Amino acid sequence: MAITEYNKYMPEAQGKGKLANYQDYSAETKAAAEDIPYGVAVQLGTDRETVNVFAGGSPIGLALAQEPSDWQNPNANDQLYKAQIPVAVVRKGVLWVEVEEDVNIGDKAVADNTTGNFRPDSTATTTVVAFPTATFKTAALAGELAQLEINLP
Repeated sequence: MAITEYNKYMPEAQGKGKLANYQDYSAETKAAAEDIPYGVAVQLGTDRETVNVFAGGSPIGLALAQEPSDWQNPNANDQLYKAQIPVAVVRKGVLWVEVEEDVNIGDKAVADNTTGNFRPDSTATTTVVAFPTATFKTAALAGELAQLEINLP
């Protein structure tokens, strides 16, 4: 029997950088060279052992969100990896990401050089780089979360 109501099994859009479904995913660990928000594209640092927020280089994956949160201070900026902390870099899987423009199901994704977030490959913005194998699995409006599937080697 097909699943027709997904939110009965897995909540919709739990947060930026969270796994979007129960498919297998693959990740590697790198140290954060700077503060890295969850769910953004990352690129290798100059030493090749650290990662930075994507800024126009070669994207190597997405920063997977972690569960810990500052429950004492609800306004804390804790939805990121602090510098020098290990980052789970997803290279294969489906994650929730923030989009800078409206996207449709099946659109190819490009990474924005200034934010590390995503746009459709049909964007008129020139400060983007193609993200190999990245395809949107859901539609979303600018500023919302969409499912992005990647399959990097």
